[in-house]
Amino acid sequence: MKGATTFAESVGAAMAYLEVPGDGTAKPVVFALHDEVVIGREPQDSLSSDKFLCIPDHTVSRRHARIRRRGSTYFVEDLHSFNGTFVLGNRLRPGSWHPLRDGDELAVSSAQMIFHSLVVPAQDNMTTIITKTVDATQLAKTMEPPAAADDGDMQRTVRKLHAMAQVSIALGAVTDRATLIEKIMNFIFDLFPLAERAFILLRKSEGEAPVPVAASRRDGKVEDPEHVTISHTIVGEVLDKKQSILSVDTLANRHYGAQESIISQGIRSVMCVPLLLEGECLGLIQVDTSSDPYAFKEQDLEMLTGVCAETAVALKNFQLYSDIERLLDGFVRASVQAIEERDPVTAGHSFRVASYAEGLAQAVDRDTGPELRRIAFSHEQLREIRYAALLHDFGKVGVREHVLRKEKKLHHSEMRLLEQRFKYARACLERQAYRLLAELHARRELSIGAFRAEKIRIEAGLREEYERLDRFLDAIRRANEPAVSHTEGRGELDDILDYAYHEADGLASPLLEQCEFSALSLPRGCLTPEERKEIESHVVDSYSFLILIPWTRDLSGVPAIAHGHHEKLDGSGYPMGLRGDQISIQTRMLTICDIWDALTAGDRPYKKAVPTEQALDLMAQECRAGHLDSRLFNVFVDAKVWTAAATSVAK
Repeated sequence: MKGATTFAESVGAAMAYLEVPGDGTAKPVVFALHDEVVIGREPQDSLSSDKFLCIPDHTVSRRHARIRRRGSTYFVEDLHSFNGTFVLGNRLRPGSWHPLRDGDELAVSSAQMIFHSLVVPAQDNMTTIITKTVDATQLAKTMEPPAAADDGDMQRTVRKLHAMAQVSIALGAVTDRATLIEKIMNFIFDLFPLAERAFILLRKSEGEAPVPVAASRRDGKVEDPEHVTISHTIVGEVLDKKQSILSVDTLANRHYGAQESIISQGIRSVMCVPLLLEGECLGLIQVDTSSDPYAFKEQDLEMLTGVCAETAVALKNFQLYSDIERLLDGFVRASVQAIEERDPVTAGHSFRVASYAEGLAQAVDRDTGPELRRIAFSHEQLREIRYAALLHDFGKVGVREHVLRKEKKLHHSEMRLLEQRFKYARACLERQAYRLLAELHARRELSIGAFRAEKIRIEAGLREEYERLDRFLDAIRRANEPAVSHTEGRGELDDILDYAYHEADGLASPLLEQCEFSALSLPRGCLTPEERKEIESHVVDSYSFLILIPWTRDLSGVPAIAHGHHEKLDGSGYPMGLRGDQISIQTRMLTICDIWDALTAGDRPYKKAVPTEQALDLMAQECRAGHLDSRLFNVFVDAKVWTAAATSVAK
């Protein structure tokens, strides 16, 4: 192909060029377009090489087509060729001028080429408007410097690459949307020195209208996003067409200059770019100025489009992360709810403990005392504490339900069996007494009077035994009630243990079994040592379950925090008997909150709710005994964490 040269040799100061793709054997070439160029099969002696593009193909006419510039716009004309000239597949009418746009595919007979414009086309009123869509691949291409670009172009490209690299690095380190928006607003004024105002609109969800989330000016003034004035014409065009807009001398433009919002703000130059990702428009960023009508150029639009591309990716990542967070939170809550349904009387315990623990952590974070002032919890650590508190009893899923729901020292079935034994003992006593009366009457042949007198004596003895059995049963029922704190064993249980009645075969049977006596003699709570061991195993089971979950790095401490919530500072806790600093601050806080809820939760069948003052006294005793961290407990009391947390749970 004659007349075509390399990009560096040909384009120079040209305002546009034709890209002629290679055919496999020849490399792609470009042809610079100046004021006018003719395309044909044979060279023209009257035209210099920079004004004639020669395509030596027999299907191409000798003078096939002509490209001419008028102002900043290039037009193509078919010169009555035999095989025609085509733009984007449409054959041109010979003699008529067709405007070319950047990226238009041009075909001269069978020869294919692409038109590229290096300038912004001027409008009739001399206002320059660029409307284009820029995706990531196009952006990457525009950022690659030509093989032989001049020093000025190279420096501009390097500055552009450097700026975009800084934006990419900064956005990659951001972990929340608020910080992202703040950084973007700062970058905008750094990247565009002539920008005076910028604002960001975001959609809460796909299909909803975007709302302003940030607006500020170069002088540092932060505007209320809810009251920011925007041009619905520009915003609507960007969102509907998903295209970037650059408008210079906006007030003089017939399309925008008549808009009231633009006039009221005196906008002279504006860039508005959508936040696009995989076809979804998340919002937009607008940058404008009221002083310089030519503040922004196409290169600035490309740079802002690149920033928006980076921002859209970051926003989508935050959205996905938020969705995953909600999914995890919902799964955790559903799991806790399912576990607590096994024991309705304690339902809500884990949710309350989580609220107390988070409130205590925040109170410790605010504390300025010399002992705790260095302790501070990040947002991620607060989430970690909350999840550990929610899941601290997760292992109870493996505890047998009759043990988990045990309300008194004896199970319901055991108490019913014991009551039936008392009735059977009464029947045995009555049977034995009347049998003795009958045998006595048979041996002595008692008179009616003597028989009646003996019967009265025997029944009086029976009534005494019945009353004794009733006292025994009352004592058992009293002993069956669990105590919150340690109590002295009841001596009357010893009398019951020694008591025996005779069955029909004459064998003596105990009224109270040894295992029942042991359970009723518990000085605290309602669990036997075997049952308590089973309940305590839930801590180990919780840890075994929780370590199977692939926690993220910021939640990796959840299993360990939950594992130690029954440890005591003096080593008397379980399951590992940890001491002092072996127990983390988070676990110590969880322990305090767990005990508080166990004491103050609503009335349960096995205990009454302990009043606040009494609960505080009991926990203060635990602190003095070296079981709980007194520093953390003092913060718990001073901040009245239970009050604030109760309000939060109620909401």
